[in-house]
Amino acid sequence: MSEWDHHIVNVDIVKVDEHAGENGSRKRRQQEAESCEDYLQLSIEKHLDNADTLRSILQHQRGVHYLQGYLPDVGDHHHPIDAATFRRSVPLSCYDDYADYINQLADGHNYSVDHDPRHILSVDPLDCFFYSSGTSTMKPKLIPYFDSALSKAASQIAHQGSAAVLRRISDSVHVIHASYAIGLIKALRVLESKWEQLCDDLEKGSPCAEIKDVQMRDSVVEVLGGPQPDMSIRFRSIFETKDWSGILHKLWSNVRYIKCVTTGSMKQYYSKLKYYAGEVPLVGGDYFSSECCVAINLDIKQPPDQTRFVMLPTAAYFEFLPFDSAENNVVGEETVDVCGAEIGKMYEVVVTTYRGFYRYRLGDIVRVAGFYNSSPLLEFVMRAPKTSYEIVTEGDLMAAMETFQLVLRNTMSMGMAIEIMEFTSSTDFGSSPKRLKIFIEPKDCDTSLQYKLQESIVLLGECCYSLEEGLGSMYKVQRNKGDISPLSVSILKCGSFDRLLKLATENGTPASQYKSPKVI
Repeated sequence: MSEWDHHIVNVDIVKVDEHAGENGSRKRRQQEAESCEDYLQLSIEKHLDNADTLRSILQHQRGVHYLQGYLPDVGDHHHPIDAATFRRSVPLSCYDDYADYINQLADGHNYSVDHDPRHILSVDPLDCFFYSSGTSTMKPKLIPYFDSALSKAASQIAHQGSAAVLRRISDSVHVIHASYAIGLIKALRVLESKWEQLCDDLEKGSPCAEIKDVQMRDSVVEVLGGPQPDMSIRFRSIFETKDWSGILHKLWSNVRYIKCVTTGSMKQYYSKLKYYAGEVPLVGGDYFSSECCVAINLDIKQPPDQTRFVMLPTAAYFEFLPFDSAENNVVGEETVDVCGAEIGKMYEVVVTTYRGFYRYRLGDIVRVAGFYNSSPLLEFVMRAPKTSYEIVTEGDLMAAMETFQLVLRNTMSMGMAIEIMEFTSSTDFGSSPKRLKIFIEPKDCDTSLQYKLQESIVLLGECCYSLEEGLGSMYKVQRNKGDISPLSVSILKCGSFDRLLKLATENGTPASQYKSPKVI
């Protein structure tokens, strides 16, 4: 694998409609947007209690072996299962509860002599499998994709609503789209370091020898359609200024917006992406998981701190497991439904989907910020802690690193400015007492920077003190009691986190879906 290959991510420059600027087309798009939004509102209002969705799922999946183990009467048409009975009888689940079933389906083996393998988790035919992002474990989850007409209908509502929101802000013809902000950031960082080679490749009309992937080489050659000397000259004149502020607008002046997820762990890339975007609006993505659609973002121009997602009651049956931020853990196993969610409180999201997951813990912590009509408005807070022994949350670490970078900029002189590219953390339970370790990869971490860091060890130490102070109440309480050793901060070599990406993709994670873990 070449140096270029493990940087590859999917970043699309999409041309929507060549005639989108015409008055008639603009009016038509506006009407379509209003129609889709009206349909979305009607869907939300029609399913206020979310129980209709559960009844639909249980009626359709009544022959599923997984459910029959907990609900013997689920197949009886004369005894419908209500939400209270379902929640009382079927336990909360996580991926490990499905792993054996999924592996058996993947191997083509029957669960038992008496059961059709297609009915282990769903009565619908198994279409294919796909991998999740693997954020939590560095090993992606194998997700079965059942050909469910009900699920497709629910997804269509979500995507129609999302498309309607986009039409409201622009009827323009060009957009830049990436699944997550990290994908676009990585592409732009590669561009910063490889722009000269790119210009050379444009001039000759084919990629350099470093690109080993045959299909990619052929695709690039086909798209270019021969040497592009004029484009090469224009790009080179832009890059040679060494001014990367607004580079996306400079390169593609007709791009009207950039769309990607910037909430959760993607928040750290938002300011850098705004720097690259310049005048081009940066719009947020929706809240879709590997297992199902969860919610859509109706106000996509808001920054991550102010992003709210409207939960879609037709997408799945949703429950909320109360989460105590002080204890860094969920509170028991008693859930509340959509109607029982309270404004201001934090919860882990639990879903029952059309595609074979029942009372499944997504591992996402959200805060209920309000309601859109009668559907919860959600703020994405963080990924749930992997264990109750974690001494810092993803949210605490993100907030502390944000403060740390501000202190770095204010403390270091102009010649010593350090930009943090990536970071993560882990707890060393082998130390006595246990110790939190934070790993940081600065930009341009070459020999000269290492020399500068040695010169500025006192200033760096002061900055690390501010980092520890920002790690949240749970960490501070244990630190003050002497249950935690002093914080350890390690400066990593350039490319360290790229090797994590390479490891994840080798394990099956799609590069476009990769999210760098914050708590290992």
